[in-house]
Amino acid sequence: MRQRVVTGVLGGAFIAFVTYYGGILYDFVYFGITCIAIYELSKTLFNSGFKYGAIINYLFAISLFVAKINDYLIYFNFILFLYISFNFVMFIFNKKINLKIMSQIIFVGSYVVFFMYHMILMNNSKFVWIVYIIAFGSDTFAYFTGKLFGRHKLYPQVSPNKTIEGAIGGILGCTIISLFYFDYLRINKYIYIIIFSVSASVFSMLGDLAASKIKREYKIKDFGNFLPGHGGILDRFDSVLFVAPVVYYFINHFI
Repeated sequence: MRQRVVTGVLGGAFIAFVTYYGGILYDFVYFGITCIAIYELSKTLFNSGFKYGAIINYLFAISLFVAKINDYLIYFNFILFLYISFNFVMFIFNKKINLKIMSQIIFVGSYVVFFMYHMILMNNSKFVWIVYIIAFGSDTFAYFTGKLFGRHKLYPQVSPNKTIEGAIGGILGCTIISLFYFDYLRINKYIYIIIFSVSASVFSMLGDLAASKIKREYKIKDFGNFLPGHGGILDRFDSVLFVAPVVYYFINHFI
């Protein structure tokens, strides 16, 4: 427990500093986080973090990262198109790439690279803090509410410790904090904010459950040991992956 707390505090302080500082440091840190997550998930799916399935996703991440730091965001959709098309071409002409392998490769690219890229897109934005409020706030409030009032299991086949009461507490807790933060930013579209906060909190829990289901299917406890006491990068950022796109598109279309 002590190791978990120390890692959590130091890791949280580091991410807070990087986010506050922004700029190229932020881009590089989240690019690094993306690559580590690719390695962890590829090792789970392909038994190696350096086989073709992993390499093609490293190249996908590098392409998006280069486009971002050079302000070539207009090529985002084109890069995504090339990535998907290339995987289909390899599936057709490479006998070693069957439908299962291609699906797993695109799954890693979607789940890790595409979702996490939205964190890089929000570099130097005051709204990036909303991702942390929702992702980590939901998890924290859900944990303590579940400990105090949890009686009914949420999804025991995948995550036996999560409860319905904890989920409700997580949603309410992060919604309240989100309202305070948006009020601090002098944004008073309260109905939109409440709908967004509830939806984003649900997505945060879905991210956690998705990671739990992968680990259960592949019979592993953690994705890695990069973060002592917490497991791998994916074990800590599973909720962030799902929340980041929700925040990004909400801000761009409704604020």
